[in-house]
Amino acid sequence: MVGNLITSLLSLATNLLPFITASAHAPSSSSSSSSSNNSERGRARAVEEDLKRLMRTLERIKATLYDAEEREIRDRSVKLWLKELRKVAYDADDVLSEYQYEVTRVQVEARKASEASGLHKRKQIEYIVPIPDGIVDRLNKIRSRFDEIAKDRDALQLRDSDGVRRPNNKLSRPPTGHMVDEAGIFGRDAEIKKVINLLLSEKEKPFSVISIIGKGGLGKTTIAQLVYKNKGVSWCFDLKGWVCVSEEFDVMRVIKATIESFSKTNCGLSELSPLQEELAKNVKGKTILLVLDDMWNENRKLWELFRVHFKEARMVRILVTTRNEKVAKVMETTTCFNPSNLSKDSCWQLFEHYAFSGTSCTMPKHLVDMGREITIKCGGLPLAVKSIASLLRHETDEEVWREILESALWEIKESKEEIFPALQIIYAHLPGHLKPCFLFCSTYPKDHVLRKMDLIWSWIAHGFIESRRNREITEIGVEYYNELKERSFLDDAGVNHEKDCSKLHDIIHDLARLNSKNEHYSVEINQPHDIQERTVLREVYHLYVGGSMGLGYVNRIPQENMKGLRTIIIDMGRWEKYFDPELELMDDCQDSSEGITLRNITTFEVLRVLILKWDSLTKIPHSISELKHLTYLSISSTDLKMLPLSIGLLYNLVDLQVDCDSLEYLPDNIGDLANLQFLWIYSGGNLKEIPKSLCSLTNLLELTIDGRFLDYVPHGLANFPSITKVQAWWKVRTIGWLKDMKYLKGMLCIENLKNINNLEDAKRANLRNKCKLEILELNWDDNDGFEYTTDSELELILVPEACEGGIVGADDVHFSL
Repeated sequence: MVGNLITSLLSLATNLLPFITASAHAPSSSSSSSSSNNSERGRARAVEEDLKRLMRTLERIKATLYDAEEREIRDRSVKLWLKELRKVAYDADDVLSEYQYEVTRVQVEARKASEASGLHKRKQIEYIVPIPDGIVDRLNKIRSRFDEIAKDRDALQLRDSDGVRRPNNKLSRPPTGHMVDEAGIFGRDAEIKKVINLLLSEKEKPFSVISIIGKGGLGKTTIAQLVYKNKGVSWCFDLKGWVCVSEEFDVMRVIKATIESFSKTNCGLSELSPLQEELAKNVKGKTILLVLDDMWNENRKLWELFRVHFKEARMVRILVTTRNEKVAKVMETTTCFNPSNLSKDSCWQLFEHYAFSGTSCTMPKHLVDMGREITIKCGGLPLAVKSIASLLRHETDEEVWREILESALWEIKESKEEIFPALQIIYAHLPGHLKPCFLFCSTYPKDHVLRKMDLIWSWIAHGFIESRRNREITEIGVEYYNELKERSFLDDAGVNHEKDCSKLHDIIHDLARLNSKNEHYSVEINQPHDIQERTVLREVYHLYVGGSMGLGYVNRIPQENMKGLRTIIIDMGRWEKYFDPELELMDDCQDSSEGITLRNITTFEVLRVLILKWDSLTKIPHSISELKHLTYLSISSTDLKMLPLSIGLLYNLVDLQVDCDSLEYLPDNIGDLANLQFLWIYSGGNLKEIPKSLCSLTNLLELTIDGRFLDYVPHGLANFPSITKVQAWWKVRTIGWLKDMKYLKGMLCIENLKNINNLEDAKRANLRNKCKLEILELNWDDNDGFEYTTDSELELILVPEACEGGIVGADDVHFSL
């Protein structure tokens, strides 16, 4: 994981070194300020020397990281060494990011000065970027700390390597989900029938609880899923629901999730009393089956608060999965069922299914023999068998199979969970570039639905994705995501969610948290007392806060615990305003002039990712401009009408996403975000125009603006030569500005071709060189459907030989003339 950070540091240092060198060797000035200029050059030379030495040290450290990251699981000394290395690397990244901010600021101000003077086409100049105060000393101290770490590397006897001792095992098959894959389930038929019989017997009992109890990774959830989808079971109940509870039994959340599972719709309620009334009304007089998956609650009062809502139902069956017998007792379980470990034969069938695509007949005998030995070591735990088999699915190197079979990690005792040794082996063999991406998933709470692109944007912001020549970084991110799914680190989210969503199995989530060393933390805040009881440790770098009082919680985290945060996700969703006057949270989050906002945003000194999701959010504070390191900003709200002008000072911002139904204006200086590559705006059709400064975003790769036709100046759009994706509807007068957009892909639709009266302008559009377009739609007027123009000369100019007309989907470039 540290390897990605070191690689990112080296890349950033390489990009910034020319600017530092230019400042260090700038010609002397004869002005009265020559002494200050000399002082500036002296500081720049010191930074230049330290940075070059730092880069050499990082290269030496990088060579040993492969060996270190393999040993850290079982060697405490190596683990502590990597922890210190990670901390210093973060500090170095902060210093370089701060200088990168200055570089962009100077470039933006120079461009604006040039435009103001009318010299729009002035020659490229060499920017002299001053060294910010304090950077010389900070970088010197960081370099010294790295030197000490390099010496400790020798003491730990870490081996040099090129980081490629083992094949990367890049997977080529598309990802497949196994969430309820009956073809991949073995040895559970008799147990499934037994649980079904328990559910359907003794129908005279109005309320009963059947608890499936067993260790993690045993397959409790799988048994419950197959019982739940059984047609015979479905016929016996008026309503069926499934709720994943996880560690915290939040009564209000569980009630809401139960209602929504029964109705398959969002109930839209956020207060406890209406939720209670709705659940009681829904179940009255009906037969109910409710699965409560992954229960941990040992508080009888909380269980009784939930159970009371079913007293007027005709018959209720609660099916529970839990690792803890005490949980079953608290719920007054009618019957306990303890699944057994899989038999040796069933384990082998499962291993064959995932490692050998169902048959071992055509596989080398030595691999089959080692496979049988590996399954025995998995101890009859299906999740361990499936995960290791998935790891070996495309591996034909005997050395890798033997390394797994003989790994010392089978003997580790870091957790009470028997499955962890097997999972640690799988984690140890996860390619280095995937480890930080996997660990980041544990920032979210258990059972959270992970959206593919949300993960990828965050991975990009943190530098987890290694750029490759001629490859779009989002495509590489999708490849990483698919690899994690193929290796069974991510499961499909289920039929009730979009196809590009996934979840972490609760044991896999535990594995990620164990290996992230307290760097990732999530908390749900729904009650005032939660704010006092939940603390964020200083070691936390990535924080998720959910629940109705999440914003108030963030506003009260001690400042000293916020300084190291690099990710903050505040997800309050559709919760209404909910504050406790006794805690004066109203003062923290809103007042009559500012509305509901985030108060202490300036304490997030090194923040890279900020995600705000709350429908009632009404204002983003102007002080957001102080987040100089911010790379990814995502805002979702129904009430937010405008972004502050200070957004334009976030010079390091690469990705800006705004999903606000009431959004009416974008700041005029949005074009100052010189590093912006991804811009996504959804305003529910309320945004009437976009600032002309948008044309200054020459690094833009993807642009999405929703809704109605927007007026725009065509020459501005021509400034996006690298753009690959545009999703927008614009009214324009010409199309010649399309000529340099040779990387456009997907679909392009142009309406009202009858308004073109300049054939030379049509030729300049050069649609024939848009070789990545898959669909081109040309409409003579604004009617739906494909229509060839009656002007044959115009038709020959516009229609590329390689493109065919078709139906345009959601992702398209849509212009009206």
